[in-house]
Amino acid sequence: MSDPKLKIEQEIEALRRSQAELRQLLQQEQDTLRDLAQRLWSQQEAERARLSRELHDGLGQLLTALTRRLQSAADSGAIDCEIPEIATQALDDVRQMSRLMRPRILDDLGLEAALHWLVRTLCEGSDVRTDVRVDIDTPVDSASSILVFRIAQEALTNCVRHANASMISLYASRAGTTLRLDVIDDGCGFDMDTVEQGVGLSSMRDRAAAFAADFEVRSRPGGGCHISVLVPL
Repeated sequence: MSDPKLKIEQEIEALRRSQAELRQLLQQEQDTLRDLAQRLWSQQEAERARLSRELHDGLGQLLTALTRRLQSAADSGAIDCEIPEIATQALDDVRQMSRLMRPRILDDLGLEAALHWLVRTLCEGSDVRTDVRVDIDTPVDSASSILVFRIAQEALTNCVRHANASMISLYASRAGTTLRLDVIDDGCGFDMDTVEQGVGLSSMRDRAAAFAADFEVRSRPGGGCHISVLVPL
């Protein structure tokens, strides 16, 4: 006659093995999905870089030539003097679009310089005050740098366009194998229950998840917003 206790122990052990196998399969599926997300994101960034070059080298050069000819015509009184100003504004817009799509400063000077440039670019012309503190004393790999830059870009854009903030702070630092980014504003804030699934927040959260980064948003109506991300290196 078999020992009931032994049989129960065997069944428990079999369940444990099954659970371990399921956890392993789940982890493999998560790793596969994360790898696919990273590949897709890399392809999107490559396309951004291509479009940026085309805007800069193609349309940008055409607008430059057009602006010069229009200015010459305006100087001679042949056309309205406001027309060159419109062309110049279009050229400036194309140049800024090109830089934001794939800023060369990120590739040439690294993440720290790129974050300072990003804040200046997005906040110039507004009354908002800024506080930028970046302490990244060692090089960061390209993928992580682009991730942090894109999240910062999305967060700052939301601050400038929607938060009605008077102060925006951006802090970035590296501690060992972790890269941290914080973007904080003193604006109108929002209800986490109703805005949490907004397109901007979802985009940032999805980017972070693709790199197994921790992403957190804290906000309340009238209480500003604090976005933080921890990226494993």
